[in-house]
Amino acid sequence: MRTALQRSAAVVLGVLIGLAIGDALELNAAIVAVLVAASLAVAELLLRLPRAAARQVPVSVLVVLAAGSLNPTSSGWHRAVDTVLGAVVGVVISLAWPTSRVVEARQALQHLADGLSSSLIAMGSGLHEKWSTDQTEEWRRTARTVRERLVVDASKAIDGGRESVRWNVRDRARIELFERLDVVMPRLERAAIGVSVISRGLDDHARLSGTTHEPMASMGALLTALGESIRALALRVLGGADTEDFQRSLDDVRERRVRCVQGASRRARSAVAGHGDSDPGSLEGEWLNYAALLIQVDRIVADLCAPVPA
Repeated sequence: MRTALQRSAAVVLGVLIGLAIGDALELNAAIVAVLVAASLAVAELLLRLPRAAARQVPVSVLVVLAAGSLNPTSSGWHRAVDTVLGAVVGVVISLAWPTSRVVEARQALQHLADGLSSSLIAMGSGLHEKWSTDQTEEWRRTARTVRERLVVDASKAIDGGRESVRWNVRDRARIELFERLDVVMPRLERAAIGVSVISRGLDDHARLSGTTHEPMASMGALLTALGESIRALALRVLGGADTEDFQRSLDDVRERRVRCVQGASRRARSAVAGHGDSDPGSLEGEWLNYAALLIQVDRIVADLCAPVPA
């Protein structure tokens, strides 16, 4: 409705300007350039019309002037009347059969959760075997895509869906869904940042230690379990899973974290005692990497554990 009113007002303004100056000017390239620049400046800078509506002012001016020069008996008001009638029809149809954007919001959130989950699972699977910089580059690129594109897409879709709920009578029953989405979306956005940091840490560590790195099975299992928890959270928010399924996934993450820390501690003690092939000099860097990964995992888990509206 707001767009229809803005564009109708812009067209009427353009028609008035065209009728006012139509008899005083003869169209040529210089006149057209001046009229387009002046009318667009008035619409955007003075009247503060949106760009799509502001463009209707110079277009209407030129239509009226061109029609008047070709046929002096023609009336520029025909364009204004046609625009207003079209806007009225569009408003009536929009009110009678409003478009729902709830499905789009649900799908966008699901795509974001799937992107985060797939990224973590891919890293987790790769860490079960020897992994190289070729893999870490792909992990980092995928995580960056999720953070920069899917997060933005989901935010826009949820914002649009919230507007749909406000104006669409059929979608009023979905208000509770958007209350949950508004709570969960910032958490998934922070999770996307955390996943990106994890991928960058693995990539940096692989480059420091050489082209390949020994398996980190415990850390891989932890990242895989975390990916499954993010997917379970999305299903819970969207109504596809119950609280018990989500809680079991969180318990699995906690169990995997304990095993990850225990395995890393055993390896560190073995290296310090000289019973392994690991270089004690590289142990400090490896532990810093482990600590950084666990910090990001803990931050994501803390967000996942926070309450969600029923």
